[in-house]
Amino acid sequence: MADADAPEEEPPKVDETLPLLEDIPTAVQVKQGEVLDGGGWRPVRRELVGFYMQRVSAPRRERERESDRYFAVGIVYGGLPSTIYGFFLGYLNVEGYVYATAATIVSLPWSFKFLFGAINDCVPLFGYRRKPYMVLGWLLCSTALLRLAAMPLPRPYWCPNAAGDGYVRTVHTSSGAESAEPCNPEAAEMGGKYAFLMMVASLGYCIADVAADGLTVSLARAEPPEKRGQTQTTVYLVRTLGNVVAVAIVGICMNSWKYNGSFSWGLSYSSIMGLFAVPAALMVPVSWALVKEQRVVFVDEVELKKDEEDDLPALPDGAAYEAKRTFRQYAANVFELLRGRAMLFVILYQFLTPIVGGVSTTAGGEVKQYWAHVKTFQNACFSLVGLGLFAAGLYLVKTRLLDQSWRHMLLVTTVFLNVVDMPFTFCTIFDVVRDQYFYLGETVLVEIPAAANFVVSTFVIVEMAEGGDEGIVYGLLTTTANLGSPFAQAISNQIFGLWSPSLSDSSNYIEDAPSFRNSVALSFAVSYFFAFASLATLPLLPNQKDEAQERKRKWEKRDAYAYVSMGLVLAGLVYSVTVNFLAMFPSTMCLKIAGGEGCGNDDDDDDGR
Repeated sequence: MADADAPEEEPPKVDETLPLLEDIPTAVQVKQGEVLDGGGWRPVRRELVGFYMQRVSAPRRERERESDRYFAVGIVYGGLPSTIYGFFLGYLNVEGYVYATAATIVSLPWSFKFLFGAINDCVPLFGYRRKPYMVLGWLLCSTALLRLAAMPLPRPYWCPNAAGDGYVRTVHTSSGAESAEPCNPEAAEMGGKYAFLMMVASLGYCIADVAADGLTVSLARAEPPEKRGQTQTTVYLVRTLGNVVAVAIVGICMNSWKYNGSFSWGLSYSSIMGLFAVPAALMVPVSWALVKEQRVVFVDEVELKKDEEDDLPALPDGAAYEAKRTFRQYAANVFELLRGRAMLFVILYQFLTPIVGGVSTTAGGEVKQYWAHVKTFQNACFSLVGLGLFAAGLYLVKTRLLDQSWRHMLLVTTVFLNVVDMPFTFCTIFDVVRDQYFYLGETVLVEIPAAANFVVSTFVIVEMAEGGDEGIVYGLLTTTANLGSPFAQAISNQIFGLWSPSLSDSSNYIEDAPSFRNSVALSFAVSYFFAFASLATLPLLPNQKDEAQERKRKWEKRDAYAYVSMGLVLAGLVYSVTVNFLAMFPSTMCLKIAGGEGCGNDDDDDDGR
C-alpha cells in the first residue's frame, strides 16, 4: 500500500464507507484514491503484470503463473474476424453487403459493454464482482466456439474443378467471361447462423473483459500527467500480440483453396473454431482458481457506517464489507455524468465520428477477392506486418506524442490514411495493377497512423473520469464509440444497396464490364467523402488533457444534455441492431432496408440474387 507518511499535495477523494483491502492494490483501493507504490509510476512492472492479464488482483507468485487474459482476448478478438474473408466470401460466397455486415455482427457485443459493466457493479455473485463474470464469460465463449466446431458445414457455393485444387467461378464464351453455375447456391444464404454463433463467442469474451475494464482507467489516472496514457497503450500492445498469434494461425492453417487460399492442404473452418475454443476453455478454471479477488459482504451504506462502532459482526480473514449498489443508484450516477456539457461533447464525438467516417462501400470484399485476387495466406501475412506496425504506432504515441494536440494528430492521420489508400484502390478497380501484393501494400502503410488515430481517441476517456466513477465513464464512452461501427454499417448497406448493377453480386466482378468499374469507383469516392466529412466532428474533442479538465470545471450542467445523450445512444442501438440482423437471415437479407435488392415481387426478375 502507499506509504502513510508520504506527503500529499492534493488529498484524494476517499469514500470512507469502503474498507481498505489489506495490502493488495485492488480496484476498490484505486477507486479510493490510492496510487500504487514502487518508487514512481512504471507501466511495466511486476506489481502490474496482473493488470495486463486483466486480473483484479493476485499475489505475485500466483500472477506469474497466470495466462495473459488480454493475450487470450487478443486471440479470440483477432481470430474470429480473420476467418470471415476465407469462409464467408471464399467458401459460402455470400453477397458483399452480407460479408461486410458479418464482421460488424461479430463485434456487436462491444456495443453493450456499458450494460455488462452495470451488471458487474450491481449484481455481485458469491461475494465477488469480477471473478464469476470472468468465468461465465469464458464459459459462454468456449461453448459457442465448440458449437461452431461441431456444426456440419454445407457444400461450398462454387463447384470444385476437375483437378480438385480450386473452384470453377468463370466460364469463357464468345461474348467474354461469365459467372459459372454454382453447385450449392443455398450456401450464400447460410452465413447468418455462423455469424450469430461467432457473435455469441464475442459476447462471452466481452463479458469477461468488461469485468476488469474499470481498473484500466483507474491505473491510468494514477499516472503522472506527463506519462498518462502509457497504461492504455501497453494494454493494447499485449492484446495486439494475441491478435498476431491468431492471424498467423488462420493465415497458415486455413489457407487451402476452399477458403480463398493457395495451399493444397489446410484445416477447415470447423477445426479452426475448435482450436480457438482451447484457450477460451482454459480461461474458465484459470479465471476462478488463479484470480485473487477480495471477497466482500455487501450491506446498505447506512449499515456500513456503523462499522466504526463495531456494530457489524466480524468477518473471516480475507473478507471485507462494501456498500451495496443498486441499478437505481447506478442510473442516477450515469444521469449525473451525462448532465455535463463537457461529457455531451465527448459522447457526440465518440458517437458521430465512427458513424460518419465508417460509411464505406460494400464492394470492398469483392474487389479484394475477384480483382486483386488476394489469397488467405498473403492476407494474413500482410495483416501480421500491419499488426506489428500498429504496435509500433502505439509505442510511438506512448513515447513521443502523448503531449501533442489530439485534434492535429487525428486530422493528420485521417487525411494520410485516405490519401494513401486511394491509388491502391483505383489502380486495382481500373485494372492498372491487379496484384494482391500491390493491393495489400496499403494495409501496411496505414497502420502507424491508424494506431495513433485509435489510441488518441481513447485518451479523453481518462480525462473525463473522476475518482470513483472510472468504470462507469469507461463503459459509457467505449460503448458509445463501439456503437458507431454497426450504425455506419447499417447506413452503408442502405446507401450502397441503391447502386445498380449491384455492388454485392459476385457475377458483376467476374464479368468486369467498364461501366461497372466506374460504378465501383464512384462508391469508393463516396466512402472517401464520408471519411473526410468525419473531420467536422473534431471541435467536439478537447485539444489535450488541460482543455479536457478545463471543460469539466467550467462548462455548465443541464438535464437536457443527459436526455440528448441517452436519446442518441438508444436510437442508434435500436437502428443498428435491427438493420444488421436483418442482413444476416435468409428471409430478410433481401429487404432493401437491409441492403438487398428487394424481396418477393419488388423486382421484375426472379433470379434471387
